[in-house]
Amino acid sequence: MTHDKIKNDSHIAYLHIAARVLPFAAAVYFFSFVSADPDLWGHITFGAETWGNKALTKTDPYSFTAHGEPWINHEWLAEVIFYLSYRFLGDAGLLFGKLIIGLLVVALLWKTCTFQKNMSLVTVGILILAVIVISPAFMIRPQVFSLLFFTLFLFLLYLYLEKDTDRLYALPFLMALWVNLHGGFLIGWAILLAVAGWVTVLHLTSASIGYDKVEKLWLWVIPTSLATLLNPYGYKLHLFLFNTLSLPRQISEWAPVNLFDLSFPQFKLMAVLFLIIVVSRKPKGNETWQIVIIAACFTAAVLHRRHIPFFGITACPYLSFRASGLVKWLDHRRKDLKPTRSSANLLPVFVTLLAAYLLYGGVRPYVASGCRIIVDPEEYPVGAVQFLSANEMHGNLLVPFDWGEYAIWHLYPDCRVSIDGRFRTVYPESVIKDHFAAQGHAANWTRLLNNYPADILLGNQSPFFQKMIRDQGPWLYVYSDPVSIVFLKNNDNNKKVLADFRAGKLDYEQTADVFFP
Repeated sequence: MTHDKIKNDSHIAYLHIAARVLPFAAAVYFFSFVSADPDLWGHITFGAETWGNKALTKTDPYSFTAHGEPWINHEWLAEVIFYLSYRFLGDAGLLFGKLIIGLLVVALLWKTCTFQKNMSLVTVGILILAVIVISPAFMIRPQVFSLLFFTLFLFLLYLYLEKDTDRLYALPFLMALWVNLHGGFLIGWAILLAVAGWVTVLHLTSASIGYDKVEKLWLWVIPTSLATLLNPYGYKLHLFLFNTLSLPRQISEWAPVNLFDLSFPQFKLMAVLFLIIVVSRKPKGNETWQIVIIAACFTAAVLHRRHIPFFGITACPYLSFRASGLVKWLDHRRKDLKPTRSSANLLPVFVTLLAAYLLYGGVRPYVASGCRIIVDPEEYPVGAVQFLSANEMHGNLLVPFDWGEYAIWHLYPDCRVSIDGRFRTVYPESVIKDHFAAQGHAANWTRLLNNYPADILLGNQSPFFQKMIRDQGPWLYVYSDPVSIVFLKNNDNNKKVLADFRAGKLDYEQTADVFFP
């Protein structure tokens, strides 16, 4: 073997090692959100209550619009995990816990891609694209558990159907956990049923899959389905989730994807790649199960953008396999596609530098914040809530949807909110509609003010609330900052604090702190 040959082989080996680091570096970079999710305060509060009581809270204690209503908390186990992470490890426990889940998802996808004969560099490129598609979901929220368990389900299906390795016995145990972590277990269950059904069809129509394989798959699909009932609400959880999924939601992440604009470019790029590959090359019988679940997840993603990450996960292994085949075919047809000696030398350096840049960019937010979660004072009513707390105000608090759980953490039990991120798990439909109508048109706040027995109004800076300052109505303006504004109703509940306000005795001192909570 010549010296040049040895040197070239060492460059290739180093390139493959460096390239395998890239998807994980990309995960560190794209999953490194350090800002607080609007529901984080609620998740930790509810988890603390569940852990402290060693039982679920069955009716709502936190609001005045749904007080005493049944509460179906389908995320209770995730909330307990969040609470314990925060209690013992602080902000860092939540941030690194989320990042570890993300790295596990990438590791499982990488391993799944290796079940077929793929080109490692092609796999790296597709996997990085998948990471970018998945990344918006990686806030500190129970949904990250659904992404992990969904990837585990996909991994076990590939292991069984592509590698003839049976680990399906893990499915019921995983489902028993997943059903208590997050309502996203439904999409995993649906995909499992779809695969089992499609494999059965393949057996009956083409005999490309043997009866034993089909029988064993159903042997574990049935107990996995029964495991979805192992939750505190039994079948009622299923009824609730199916009913709520059929109702419209005014939350942006539940909105459909417009396929004909420039939004979600990475998702659309992945979808176009999938379409081109499916159309250009006739799929083999056994791999059509992959196409079925990718198409199902694409449909779910278009209907609700919240499901885009599931499409990214399902499409990744298939695109890696098919794109690798396409590159091999082009390489066979075009010998000039082979890299030159100079490019073969430079490519490992470029990959190394790119991985280093991604790792640096991902670690930087953690270092800059001191591994703390950032609470943006331009997004949350930090000053207004400090004002309410410092002056020991109490009563029913009318609040925008996104601020509800922030208010619960800081003001409960002195204040009960009008709405929060628990949405239909506890609130009647009329309460939800009235609040979202007010979000879309500020004048609809009048309906909320007239129809709900609130004592305190915490609003954002909008023309409607500016007008309220000038109006001589029952609501008295007592506080404002660039983000929020506070009014107190002129009633007996606020009699003392309004007297202090008129006498100039209220505490307006602010403490500047951008960190959780």
